[in-house]
Amino acid sequence: MGGNRKGGAMWRLAGTSEGMELWWDSNPLIYEAWCARFIASAPQGQQDELREELRGMWDAAADPTGWVFKGVTTNPPLTKAVFQDYLKDEGVSIIKDIRRGNPSLGHQEVAWEAYKEAARRGARRYLPLFERSEYRYGYVCAQVDPRLCSDAPAMVRQALELWALEPNIMIKVPASRAGVATMCILTALGVPTNATLSFTVPQIMAVARAVRKGKQLGEQLGTSYAKWRSVITFMVGRFEDAETFRSQATEKGIQLTDEMKRWSGIAIATKACRLLEDGGYPSKLLIASSRVGPTVGGRQRIWHIEQLAGRNIVYTMNPELIQAFMQLYANLPLENKSNQDPVPPAVLEQLLRVPYFARAYAEDGLREDEFDSLEPFVTTYRQFSGAMTSLESYVQSVLGA
Repeated sequence: MGGNRKGGAMWRLAGTSEGMELWWDSNPLIYEAWCARFIASAPQGQQDELREELRGMWDAAADPTGWVFKGVTTNPPLTKAVFQDYLKDEGVSIIKDIRRGNPSLGHQEVAWEAYKEAARRGARRYLPLFERSEYRYGYVCAQVDPRLCSDAPAMVRQALELWALEPNIMIKVPASRAGVATMCILTALGVPTNATLSFTVPQIMAVARAVRKGKQLGEQLGTSYAKWRSVITFMVGRFEDAETFRSQATEKGIQLTDEMKRWSGIAIATKACRLLEDGGYPSKLLIASSRVGPTVGGRQRIWHIEQLAGRNIVYTMNPELIQAFMQLYANLPLENKSNQDPVPPAVLEQLLRVPYFARAYAEDGLREDEFDSLEPFVTTYRQFSGAMTSLESYVQSVLGA
C-alpha cells in the first residue's frame, strides 16, 4: 500500500511543505471504524502493512504533533452518518440520554443537542494536539444550522453556543451575504471560523476582508487571539459540478472535459491562495469536496491533490478520498507545486470564455448580494439543510415520537 508507514502517500503529501496541512473530513469518532472497514477491504497480504500505516496517521498513544491530520471538518450530512452508520447503538443511547435528562425537549431540540454532543466528543479527541501545538493545530469544526444562512443574529447566537463546548471548536459559517457579516462579528469576539459554502474568488475575498476587519476591531477592544484561527473553504468539486458551467461551456462551443473541469478549480484555488498570501490576510485557504480524476495515460489521478500539493493551504479529505488517494498514489511521486502556476495558459483562456468561470475567477466578478443565488451554493444549501432535517427525523424515530 505504501511501504513503511511514513513512506505512504498521506505522509508524503503532508511532507511536501510546512504550510501544507491535512485535515480529516468527518467526525473523529468514526476513525477507528473506518480503518477497520478499509483494512477488511484490502487484499489479505496487505492488511498488516495498511493497519500500521493507518495507525500511524492518527495514533493517540504517540506525540499528537506527529499526527498526519492537523484538524477536522464536519458538516450536517457527515454528522448524520456518524449517528446512523457508525455510532449506531451508542448513538441511540446518546439521543435517549439527552431526552431522559431533558424530557420537555422536542425531537428537533434533541437533535441539536445530539449534534452538539457529537461535536464535543470529537473536539475532545483533538485537545491533546491543540494544547501541544500551542493552539496552532487541533481545531475541530462545528457548523451552524445551514437553514439559518440568511439570519446573521441567529448564526451568531448559535456559533457562541457551539464555541462554548470546547476551546478547540471552530465554527463553520456559510459564505452567504449574512454569513460574511457573521464572521466579522465572530472574529471580533475571538471565535475561530471556517467559511463554508464558498465557491468563488469574490466570496473568498469578501470573507477575508470581513475577518481582517473583525480582527482589527477585536484587537482594539482587547480580544485575545491566542486560541484563534480563520480558514476559508473552497468547495472545489461542487463548483466544477454545476450544470450552469456545463451548459454555458456548450453554448460557447467548449467541451467541458474532466481535465478542463479540474483545471478550473485548480485555477481558482491557486489565485485565491496567492491573493490571501500577497494581501497579508489572517485567513488560510481550505480545499474541500475534491474529486478523483482525470484519467491520464490510462491511470486515474487526483489533480485536486496532485496539482495543489505543497501550497500554503489546508486540505481536508473525507474517508473515501483518503482511501482512493492512498491506493492511486502508493507508487506515484508527489511534488511541491507551490512555486508553479500549473494551469496551462491555453486552457485558462478557454475557461475565461465561460461566464460562470470568469465571474468566479475575477475578484469583482460577483456582488455580495449574489452569493446566495449561485447554483452550487443553492444546491449545497439544500443538501445540508436536508441533512439537518433528516437528522431530526432520525432522532424522532429513535425517540418514537
